[in-house]
Amino acid sequence: MRLSVVPLVLCSFLASCAPRVLGAPGWEIDALSTKASVKLVNAAEFGFCKDSLVGCSVPMGQGCVIMLDKTYFLNGTDRQKVLLLAHEFGHCLDGSKLLYSHNRFGDAGKIYGQYYAPASEGFAEAYARAYLEKCGTNLAPLGWGKGEKCELPDPKQVTAQNLLK
Repeated sequence: MRLSVVPLVLCSFLASCAPRVLGAPGWEIDALSTKASVKLVNAAEFGFCKDSLVGCSVPMGQGCVIMLDKTYFLNGTDRQKVLLLAHEFGHCLDGSKLLYSHNRFGDAGKIYGQYYAPASEGFAEAYARAYLEKCGTNLAPLGWGKGEKCELPDPKQVTAQNLLK
């Protein structure tokens, strides 16, 4: 219940956060002692996040609000869905578990592309790929659809050094 109130309070302080986001369809994630409220919206409604993105995470203490571009997510391949949702949840874990240290990722994420060179993006993408390797395209552990249980990757084990293995 508390998680449902937090986005409302946060958005009340953000003029760019449209009421449509709060009422948008979505689901809750409660994994690794981190809570997230996922909302499927049009990217133009991301508010202060760039509308050229397909996902955006807004941190809130031990959790976050994840906004996903509805069209991209619903029409994406299973792999695209996993990489998007797990990437955004990786940002949430970066805050709740790593206190935004990005696991000292540096610019190692650039192996995925220049967009991932900043430590925060590199860590989130590495987390998404670790999730894909461990859980495959099963998004049930992140609250979407039905599937087998899967133990999520420990964010503390997602390091730049592990990329080189």
